[in-house]
Parts: sequence; C-alpha cells; structure tokens
Amino acid sequence: MSTIDEISTLIDRLYTMDRIISAFQKRPIEYGPVSLYANEAHTLKAIAQNEGISQTELSDLMFRTKGATSIEVDKLVEKGLVNRRRVDQDQRRYLLSLTELGRQVHDRHLARDEAHAQWVAEQLGLEEDALRTTNDALARFIQFYSDHYLEHGALSTLREP
Repeated sequence: MSTIDEISTLIDRLYTMDRIISAFQKRPIEYGPVSLYANEAHTLKAIAQNEGISQTELSDLMFRTKGATSIEVDKLVEKGLVNRRRVDQDQRRYLLSLTELGRQVHDRHLARDEAHAQWVAEQLGLEEDALRTTNDALARFIQFYSDHYLEHGALSTLREP
C-alpha cells in the first residue's frame, strides 16, 4: 500500500474507534459513591492534572467549545467533585480545582484505567516498541489535525489542500 492509502486506512480506523468510544461514553461508570460518564471522568482528569486551570484553558485542552466545557464543569460541580473560583480581577474567568471527593473519584478513575490498560495489554500481546511507534504516529496525527482544523475546541475555517 502507498503512504496515502495507509493514511486513508488509518483515518477510517480512527472513525471506527470513535464510534466504539461513543458507544462506551453512553454508559456511566461507578467510582465509589459517584457515577460518571466518560466525558465527565476525563474532564475531571484534565482538571486534576492542571489544578487552577481556567474554563477557557480547559476548553482548549479538551478540544471543546466554551459552552460544552461549561456544561461538563457544571455537572462536576453539582456532583461535588470540582470547585469553581472566580478570579478577582476578571469576574468572567473561573479557575478550577478538585474537591476532596473529586480527588478520591479521580484516584479511582486512574486505578480503573490502569487495570483496563493491563487487561488490554494481556489480550493484545503487542510489544512495547510497536505500541510506542503507534502512539508516536497518533500523537503526530492529533497535532496535525489540531493545528489545521481546530480553534479553541471548535472547528475552525477548513484548510484544504
């Protein structure tokens, strides 16, 4: 296969993976006393990894619009997992951090992800070098499409060849 055919095949497989992930996201997962959908769990993870992040920065990080991010953060605040604090100088800007319950739920999410990765590794039997190569290629695709198609989590003006 040519490079162009390989890229087309990879893009098709990424769309297939997207549909599989979408199916997973429709089912909440219990993390002790709290049930979260995948988007909520990964938003919580992004906040945990970037304590004090603003909602706008979170939008950019998560490739979401500000409105979609606000809805996700509202859900996490309602569940007692995230604190939203206004910045004194800018009443429109909020900084985000985890509550104690949020930290506990985040830790459970990380443990579940690690157990899942262990199970997948056992099932697939792929070598570390092959996985590293795949991850490197995927990171390049993510960077390319982010640079060329996204602006603040939303689709920007399409830049076609």
